[in-house]
Amino acid sequence: MTLAEMPTTHTLPDGWYIDYRPSATSSNDLALAALRENCGKAEGKCFQVGEQTKGRGRRGKQWVSKSGDGLYLSIILCPETSRDTWSGLSFMASLAVYKALLTFIEDAHILRCSLKWPNDILYDNRKLAGILLEASAEGVVVGCGINLANAPVLGQTNFPPVALDELVTSQSVDSKALACAVIRRIAELYATWQISGMQVILKEWRSYCDMEGESLRIETVKDVITGTYVDIGSSGELIVRKADGGLVQIHAGDVEVLRGSDASGN
Repeated sequence: MTLAEMPTTHTLPDGWYIDYRPSATSSNDLALAALRENCGKAEGKCFQVGEQTKGRGRRGKQWVSKSGDGLYLSIILCPETSRDTWSGLSFMASLAVYKALLTFIEDAHILRCSLKWPNDILYDNRKLAGILLEASAEGVVVGCGINLANAPVLGQTNFPPVALDELVTSQSVDSKALACAVIRRIAELYATWQISGMQVILKEWRSYCDMEGESLRIETVKDVITGTYVDIGSSGELIVRKADGGLVQIHAGDVEVLRGSDASGN
């Protein structure tokens, strides 16, 4: 199904369109294949999948992807900038998804929504959505996973899931309308990123980040770091103050917020 087959209320910017599939291994798999096949000339093509049989998150973690329970959307971008700038698209995408979600969430819940480094959207420290960026020689795929209903039970986790239907009481969420809202925001902020650079995006991203003063445990590829959140640096790195007062910059890792006795080290 393409945009032309969708209701007219589901509008997208010129040159952007959705290819809908009832089921696939993952929307990112479809987008990466299209990116390779079109030699980097597939920008604006988006894949929405009803159900993912092998949905994944960052660092290969499983993303539970049952039919009707989530929005599984992947967007192809082909930046003309150097590859070392592409990591900034993670902040652009999470900011876009955050702003799109706010148009659906009841006013009473909006102030309890926030962004978490590097690219998660939270509600009261519960995970509402996540972003998975995957790059190839031809471009970047921005994968968006949003919990719509029946938030999965994942056992012990620092950020348990929450579903959008818990935050929208007046009506059910139309997944295609949400997909179009996300794409419109990404198109808007992608243009800003291309013209004005990452710092404009980061400034707004920081304003929605609710990590100030939090005690953190960050698991990186090499080691585990604990400390207090200080800021997000100009390249998107997480800046943490360790117990000895020293600052450390972290460019990639999984963040856990320490609470209670864990935060005090007891």
